[in-house]
Amino acid sequence: MRLLAALAIAATLVAAPAAAQSGPGMSDPTTRSLGELSQLSPTHRYWEICRGDDAEAAVRACGRMIGARVSRMHTATAHYFRSVALKSLGQDDRALRDLRRAYYSYVDLLSDETDNTVARYGRGLSLIRMGREAEGQAEIERAVTASDGRAAEFFDING
Repeated sequence: MRLLAALAIAATLVAAPAAAQSGPGMSDPTTRSLGELSQLSPTHRYWEICRGDDAEAAVRACGRMIGARVSRMHTATAHYFRSVALKSLGQDDRALRDLRRAYYSYVDLLSDETDNTVARYGRGLSLIRMGREAEGQAEIERAVTASDGRAAEFFDING
């Protein structure tokens, strides 16, 4: 009887961390949702600031998002938004480095998940900012078509 009770308690303790990582406030990589972070997530505030209009605050917040490594998608997109903020601050070299990191992160994501429309959309945005307009626009159109326009939601851009 004690053995059964001990096994039940052990099973509960082992299952608890896995359940905690998939609950409210966490992005859901297994279903490849658009990766929304709930307001309960400790990184939600940084994500909102990273995508905001205050360039100096965005650089700091995006850096926190990159360091938090919430997901590969959030990290790649934080690099993208930080490059946009750095460019607006006149820090072109740093902006280009972050833009390249974003681009190659999206490429890596697409090599693992060829149907990831959000990564495809992000790669398209990165290509456009790197001066490869036609190729970037084609990627964005493919992403929007494949996702019925939902791929842009992750970037807060109306697709």
